[in-house]
Amino acid sequence: MLKIRIFIASVLCVYATILIAQDEVKKLIEIIETSTDMIRKVEAMNELSYALRNSNPDSSILLSNQAEQLARSMKYPLGEANAIMNRGIGHTSLGEYYTALQEFLVALNIYERLNETNSQAKIYNNIGRVYNFIGDTSLALSYYEKSAQLYEKLNNKARQGVLLNNIGFVYKQKQDYSLALSYFRNSLDRARSLNIQDNAFYATYNMGSTYMHLNNPDSAFKYLNYTVELAKKYRDQYVLSLTYIDLGQMYRKLNKPSLAEENFIKAYNISSSSGLRAQIRDATKNLSELYENSGEFEEALRYFKTYKALNDSLINLDVTRRIAFKEAENSFEKQRIQEEVERKKVEMEREKALADAVWMRNTSLAGLAGMLLISYLLYKNFSRKRKANEELRKLNRQIESQAEALRIANEEISEMNSNLESMVQQRTLELERKNNQLKEYLSSNSHIVRAPLARILGLVDLYEPKQSDNLNFINQSLHKSAVELDNALREINDILSEDNQS
Repeated sequence: MLKIRIFIASVLCVYATILIAQDEVKKLIEIIETSTDMIRKVEAMNELSYALRNSNPDSSILLSNQAEQLARSMKYPLGEANAIMNRGIGHTSLGEYYTALQEFLVALNIYERLNETNSQAKIYNNIGRVYNFIGDTSLALSYYEKSAQLYEKLNNKARQGVLLNNIGFVYKQKQDYSLALSYFRNSLDRARSLNIQDNAFYATYNMGSTYMHLNNPDSAFKYLNYTVELAKKYRDQYVLSLTYIDLGQMYRKLNKPSLAEENFIKAYNISSSSGLRAQIRDATKNLSELYENSGEFEEALRYFKTYKALNDSLINLDVTRRIAFKEAENSFEKQRIQEEVERKKVEMEREKALADAVWMRNTSLAGLAGMLLISYLLYKNFSRKRKANEELRKLNRQIESQAEALRIANEEISEMNSNLESMVQQRTLELERKNNQLKEYLSSNSHIVRAPLARILGLVDLYEPKQSDNLNFINQSLHKSAVELDNALREINDILSEDNQS
């Protein structure tokens, strides 16, 4: 009953941890989709890419590509280098080791320029892992040593524990299992003392795998089964697929084909869903051999074809990548040499400039005494000339000021004369126009005045006091003609007044 409770509690812990991991992924995705802080967005993309490095390396690589492009557009070299490093880790998980090496070398170059010691240590560790996977153990140990030195300088005990595990893996590849187990135990103890479980299960896997090679089933199952729990907890599909393959091989050695088949199929399914081609190849190879030994030739042939296609593909890809890597390595080394040449050239130019400066200083000191005397004499002469020139400049300024005032007065007088002539001419023309209008008007309207006046004169001649018959007619006609004359004179007077007012 107690074991059942422990098992249920373990399952619940694993499930809770998966939910927490999913929440963390959701938070990172939310930052990527909504954040307006571009640097934080790049960092979130890199964090998510690293989190997916083993469970979904293809997505990890795609995220790294996007993070690199965004960081480059922002001129954020640290974010760009982190994205390139994560992409290299993704290629490592896919078994694309030479592509990974090229990525790591590019990232290393950026980290060195930025003087990022911690990131350089990470890159050295990753390069060592890749060299270990491709079988170059001497180079792997060399890079691990470089990484260890930097981590010791930084006093990073957690990463030192990871390096102990990686160095042990090198000795495991060299089949020095006793030395390998020593490093794995030290790594596991370091992780447990620091309470870093996600570092511990790499050591537990390697210990279980080593005991499998040593045909020690009790220790192998102990550590491999524990690794399965931790790999599921941290959703590390890469280590989980490797663990199932080693469990299958252990069961094959114990002549338990059904259990071996079960674990190989689990490894095949996990590696297929995650795109881990190297693990798919190893799982199909073991399944093909297992079915062949049990007489199930049809199944054996089916898995063998998958194994053969993958193996040939990986071999061809491996050769291509070796060539590409050598070219990249040569290019990288050439670039390093070129940078070193440029650096020495800059140093030589700096030294030459310093030597020229010293020569100039000595020459200056040698001529300084004579120059001081000459300078003093020149200064005295210059002072006299300066005073004379200053007086001359003052006089010139006064003359220029007076000339300017005279010019302005002349311009004003000229402008007044021009305006006066224009006003006189305009007034003369206006008077002539009015006189002409008046003459024309008087000429055209003289008959208006003349007509009533003529009638008045004629009526006066007709007037006879003794003849009273026509007195009323004469009086009325005189009054009418007088009114007409008065109106005509008023009209002429009004017109003359309007002209005068205008």
